[in-house]
Amino acid sequence: MNILHICSYYIGNQLYKNLVKELSNKGIKQHVFIPLKTESLVGKNQLPSEYDTVNYYYKNILKKYDKFFYFNKINKQAKEIENLSLLNRNNIDFIHAHTVFSDGGTAYKLSEKYGINFIVTFRNTDINHFYKYAIHLRPYMYRILLNASAVIFISYAYKKQVFSLLPNRILSQIENKCYVIPNGIDSFWHENKTVNKKKPKSREVSLLFIGQLNKNKNLANVLKTCAQLKEQGYNVKLDVIGSGALENYYKNLTKEINLEKIVEFHGFIEDKHLIKTIMDKCNIFIMPSLRETFGLVYIEAMSRGIPIIYSRGQGIDGFFEEGEVGYSVDPLDVSTIVDAIDNIMDNYSQIADTCQRNSIKFNWTNICNSYFLIYNK
Repeated sequence: MNILHICSYYIGNQLYKNLVKELSNKGIKQHVFIPLKTESLVGKNQLPSEYDTVNYYYKNILKKYDKFFYFNKINKQAKEIENLSLLNRNNIDFIHAHTVFSDGGTAYKLSEKYGINFIVTFRNTDINHFYKYAIHLRPYMYRILLNASAVIFISYAYKKQVFSLLPNRILSQIENKCYVIPNGIDSFWHENKTVNKKKPKSREVSLLFIGQLNKNKNLANVLKTCAQLKEQGYNVKLDVIGSGALENYYKNLTKEINLEKIVEFHGFIEDKHLIKTIMDKCNIFIMPSLRETFGLVYIEAMSRGIPIIYSRGQGIDGFFEEGEVGYSVDPLDVSTIVDAIDNIMDNYSQIADTCQRNSIKFNWTNICNSYFLIYNK
């Protein structure tokens, strides 16, 4: 099997590299087309040379004005792919477009011309940028969805959100070919998973937040949660891993609500071993984002046997029953977050054990197998 990936965001995330790697391990020959805005990104995230079934095509063709001229952009990408002389029945069996608009539009044009089936994956930019603001492009998006062999969502929350936006006439024609396939966590976390997470002492809790320090990740309400727990007699501690535009604001807020002795800001940490060490000192992972596409860090925390608190209707919500690995919360309501922590502490050992077991599902071998079945349909 020969797969053509059209992947506008390949260089920005390791998850695409992990998928390509696992598909290569199954013996699938792959061609990865990556449109770029700058020459300096050529070669980024490329697999080692021993993965000789993977060919990369980094093309520095994107310009600032492309975001205003959508059809010019996808036509340009389609022309570049055609120039590679890959598109005939002998060379490419299937096209995987890793976004609906930027990549799916190009895949749809190529499919119409060469008769090659394609699938699309919904991403954050498709919903919160293109669909929201580029209203004139919605009819073309509907054509992409109707002609795709399958439509992939990385979470149940995303699927639910998209289904609520689509016209019934479109939804009725595509819902039977829609699938939820999550992202996987790096093999490091599976190889270093923990068991038998110890239950903390009564009224003691050590919280962990990992994320960008911006408004969306909602550290402000995590800090307010700590203040409320402290008022209720908890001996609470919070470790914060991450950096961002609001870092100084959050540090000042910590002082204003008298939490500087119990909150430690570690800054951005790239070293997984160091992150693991900090994780293992904590009892609960908490990140009540206002919006979340998936959130691999929740699963990484679960692999260490750490119960999680996540936002209702966002990210990983829908993959687990309430109380199974933690609780979903209203990110704007601190009292619901405090209640979730109380509930976790009441049943800590069982939830911690379930977290570790469920994290195993989110490995790239399983995810690759799910895609492989769709490619072969």
